[in-house]
Amino acid sequence: MVNRRVRNIHKSKKLIRVLLEYDDYTKIINSITITGDFFLHPEESLDELEANLIGTKLEKDAVKQKIEKCLNHSEAFGFDSESMTDAIIGCLCGIKLRI
Repeated sequence: MVNRRVRNIHKSKKLIRVLLEYDDYTKIINSITITGDFFLHPEESLDELEANLIGTKLEKDAVKQKIEKCLNHSEAFGFDSESMTDAIIGCLCGIKLRI
């Protein structure tokens, strides 16, 4: 098992920064931190989103489903589920960091 730590900065209506650690073989998310100049209400929704993405395979449809499910009862300003998905999947092409 080889873990990779990567980051991506994605410009949507607002900036989305993703720091992600995943298993390079299975492409399963081990940890994720999402920050940026967007707004999410209630604020706890971001913590819930990050927690729910852990264990998710880095495939566009799987990630987008989790995002849409988590944001179903939230209001997002500055991004939508498509742009958040692109920010997360973009980590696969992002800058690799040493663990």
